[in-house]
Amino acid sequence: MKKRLARVAAIGVAVLMMGSLAACGQNSAAEGAGSGSDNGAAAQAGGETSASGDVITVGVVYPKTGALAAFGAGTEEMYGYAVDEINQAGGVEVDGTAKQIQLVYADSESDATKASEAANNLISSKNVDIMLTAKTADTTVPVAAACERAGVVCLSVDTPDEAWATSDYQYSFHAGFNTENELSSFKDAWDAAGITGGKVGVMHATDTEGQTMINAISEFAEANGYTAYDPGAYNSGATDYTSIIDNLKKEACDAVVGVMLTSDFGTFYSQLKSSGYMPKVTTVAKATLFKEDVDAAGADGLADGLCSEVWWTPSHPYKSSITEETCEDIGNKWMELTGATYAPATAGYDYANVEILYNVLKNAASLDTDKLVQAAADLSIDTVIGKIDFNDQHYSVQPLVTGQWKYNEDGTWTQDIIANTQVPDCPTTAEIRLN
Repeated sequence: MKKRLARVAAIGVAVLMMGSLAACGQNSAAEGAGSGSDNGAAAQAGGETSASGDVITVGVVYPKTGALAAFGAGTEEMYGYAVDEINQAGGVEVDGTAKQIQLVYADSESDATKASEAANNLISSKNVDIMLTAKTADTTVPVAAACERAGVVCLSVDTPDEAWATSDYQYSFHAGFNTENELSSFKDAWDAAGITGGKVGVMHATDTEGQTMINAISEFAEANGYTAYDPGAYNSGATDYTSIIDNLKKEACDAVVGVMLTSDFGTFYSQLKSSGYMPKVTTVAKATLFKEDVDAAGADGLADGLCSEVWWTPSHPYKSSITEETCEDIGNKWMELTGATYAPATAGYDYANVEILYNVLKNAASLDTDKLVQAAADLSIDTVIGKIDFNDQHYSVQPLVTGQWKYNEDGTWTQDIIANTQVPDCPTTAEIRLN
C-alpha cells in the first residue's frame, strides 16, 4: 500500500505546495541583523563573521523574491536565530577545533532553474561546506540535484517526501510528510464526523496532479473502508462547478476531499454552499493551509468549517535538540522576529533544518563529505518537528495532525486541532463541527 501510494502520488505532490502555500508568510520579513547582499546572496553568521578557517560556511537557497516570496518570509530570521544559539554556545567542534557557523543565502527567485543556478553559485563562488534548502519542490529538488553533481551534502525540509524522492540520492537528505500521512489526517476528520464506511467525493482537476491524486485518494479511501466517488474532473480556473456539485448531491456524498488551488476551492465552495447540499465534512489539501489562504478563498468566512492537514504548531510536544526550547518557545520567537501575529508551520520546519545541520556536523566532527554523509545516514534525533530518522531513500517521514478552520465574530480565524492520531501528545482544542 505504501509503495503504491508513493508511486501514484509522486507527480501530484511535486506541485502540492505551490500556489496557496506562498501565502504562509503573511508579513514581509524584516532583514535579519547582520545580513548583506552580494549578487543576490546574503551572508549572516549570528554576529561577526570572517572568511577564515574558523567558520563552517553553510549555503541556504530559498525563495526570497518571486511568486513564493511570502512563503520564504521569516527564513533568514529563523535560521539566523537557531545558528546564533549554536554559535553563542561555542559553535561546533570540527577536527578538534571549535568553529562558528556562517550562513550564506541565495535567492531562488521562486524558479526551479534559478534555484539550481543559486546553488551552483554558492558551491563554486562561496565554497560552501554544506547546503540547506526548503520551500517547495521547485526549490529543494533542483538544489539537491546541484549538490549531487558537486558532491556537497544537502539537507532540506518541508517538501512532501515523495515529491523530493525523485532520485537515488547520495549526498542529499530530507524531512517532510508523505501522502499516506496526509490522507490519514483526512481520514481522522472523516471518522470524527461519524461517517466511517461512507461515500467520499473526490475533487480533482484535469491536469497531471489531478489524475494522480484521484488515484491515490481513491485507493486510500477504498483500503480504509470508504467508498470513493468520482464526480468528474474540473479545469483549473473554472467558474462553473454545477455539474460536479449535482453529481456529489445525487450520490449523497458524506465527505468531499481533494487537492485544490485556493482560487479553485473558493469558487467551488461558494457554489457548493449555495446549492442547498453540503457534505458533513470537507477535507481539502493545499488550498487552505494558512490564515491568508482561508481569507483569500472567499469573503465573510467562506472556508469556515473546512478541515486540512497541519504540519506543525507551537503546541506540538517536542523540544529543540539544541537548547531544549519548546515548540511554544520557537513559535513565540518567530512572531517576535517577524512581527507576525501567529507562527505558521514553516517556523518549526525552518528551525528544525538547523537542528539537523547541527547534529550532522556534531556527529561527523569533520567537514569530510563521507563523514557528513555517514553522520546524516545514522542520524536519529528528536527535534521540534518530531524524530528525524532518514530511511534508505534518505528521507524522514514527519507526522501530521488534523485542523479545522473557525471564523470568529471579529473577522479573525482560529485553526482548531480536531484529531491528533499521529501526534497524540499534541492537544486537541475542539471537537469537529459538521457542515
